[in-house]
Amino acid sequence: MKVKYRLNMGLAAAVILASLVINSVRTASEAVMSENTRVYIAVVIDDFGGSGEGREEMFSLPVKFTGAVMPFMENSKTDAARLIAGGNDVLIHLPMEAKTGKKSWLGEKPLLTGMGDDEIKALLEEALAGDYAVGVNNHMGSKATEDERIMSLLFETLSEKGLIFVDSMTTAQSKSEALGEKYNVTVIKRDVFLDSTDSKAEVIKNLEKTRDIAKEKGYALCIGHVGAEGGTITAAAIAEVYKNFEAEGIEFVTVSRLKEIIWG
Repeated sequence: MKVKYRLNMGLAAAVILASLVINSVRTASEAVMSENTRVYIAVVIDDFGGSGEGREEMFSLPVKFTGAVMPFMENSKTDAARLIAGGNDVLIHLPMEAKTGKKSWLGEKPLLTGMGDDEIKALLEEALAGDYAVGVNNHMGSKATEDERIMSLLFETLSEKGLIFVDSMTTAQSKSEALGEKYNVTVIKRDVFLDSTDSKAEVIKNLEKTRDIAKEKGYALCIGHVGAEGGTITAAAIAEVYKNFEAEGIEFVTVSRLKEIIWG
């Protein structure tokens, strides 16, 4: 009986010791989490490169953001240079075939599903010439982003160049996530569209929705526009809320910085 009692006492001591170790680890983890309370919002502003309204207001924003520049347009190079000079990121806002809408909305040299492989590769090389962009996001593209051949050719290029893909999520059937894993390309999906409205109050609501998502998962990515879909209204909404957001622990970051923080 004494032997059994000693064994039981030994087992109890081991259980208590293990519990102390586990509690110690959990407490340390909780301390780290409580100290690292910042969350991140990446704002992407589409449709730079043309002459849309709100460009100057966007360039003057007091937060870091990412400008998505349409290639092959009159202000593509100058807008990209100004974004970089302001400490912001540049994405190539690649026009890609959609299921609906006017073909003219895609601009001069869109990526179409009927194009051959060599034609697509040549277009991508031309669009990405200059090596100033950190990645690509899709302009429209609900048809093209569902096409595995098209997206594979795009992701091969992105992988070779070490670029990010920001998926505007114009379709829930986009192939980006699966191909990102296959080609080792970081894919960041759009959480919220900010504008396509003439109401600043509505844009602010969408920014608040972005904030709430960021607080829930640690980060969020929202997309706004220069030109008729957003422009000065979207810039004014961001300028109005950013201080309150920062006071709540939100940090506005570029997409390349978000990649470093979340994916390393």
